[in-house]
Amino acid sequence: MELKDRVTIISPENMEGLYRLYGNMAVNDLERIINKHIAVAIEEIMEDLNVKQSATL
Repeated sequence: MELKDRVTIISPENMEGLYRLYGNMAVNDLERIINKHIAVAIEEIMEDLNVKQSATL
């Protein structure tokens, strides 16, 4: 099974935070929001890696 096909468990604390930020939402909205946050996190990690690799050259 691919990672993207696995079930994600959102903690009650994180779900409460999402409700505070976005209000009640459908599953599709929740999926879109979480995927956007993951995409941003991946982009930031990649930028950090590129900076570290540039510094070692």
